[in-house]
Amino acid sequence: MKKLLSVVLAAMMAVSVFAVSMMPAFAADVMSPTASTAESKKPTLEVNGVPTETDINYSPDKDNTSTITFTYTGEGTLKGWEENLADLGLSEGTDYTAVMNADGTFTITFISAQANEVWRSGDVVVNAIVDFGSETTKATTKKNSSSKAPATGISSSIVAGSVAVAFAGAAVLAATKKKDAE
Repeated sequence: MKKLLSVVLAAMMAVSVFAVSMMPAFAADVMSPTASTAESKKPTLEVNGVPTETDINYSPDKDNTSTITFTYTGEGTLKGWEENLADLGLSEGTDYTAVMNADGTFTITFISAQANEVWRSGDVVVNAIVDFGSETTKATTKKNSSSKAPATGISSSIVAGSVAVAFAGAAVLAATKKKDAE
C-alpha cells in the first residue's frame, strides 16, 4: 500500500509541476490582445517615407470619430501630405476624403464601412512631405534602449509551482509517517 501511495503522489506531483510550468505559454496566447479587440491599431506615420513616432500627431474629431486630423510637429517646412488609401483599394470621394487644411494639418474622413475597417486594421500610412533644407530625409524612429525584458508572468508561475511541489512533498511525508506509525 505504501508503494502504491507513493507512486500515485509522485504522479500527481509530476502532473502539477508540468501544468504549472506550461502556464506562461498558455497565458501568452490567452491573455495577449489580438486583432479582434475593439480598439483600432495605430496607423503608420512617416516623414519623407521614414517611420516616425514623434513628429506627427493625430486625433479623431470629437463629433465624428471617422474624421481623423494629422498634425506635423517636427522640424523643417511642411510641403504636403500623402496617404496610401488608393493603394488599399479605396476611392477618394466614395470611400474617403482627404484635405490639407490651411493651417497645415491633414484631415481624412472615412466614409464607407470598408474605409473604416482599413483605418481600424492599422493598414493606413500617412506621410508628411517635409523640406529640411540641406537634409534629404530625417530619421526620427525611437529605439528601445532599455535592457529590461518585458514582464511575462513567469515569476508568478514559478511561485505557484514551488508551492504546489512543497505541498505535494508535505503530503508524501505525512503519508509515509502515518504509515510508519501504524
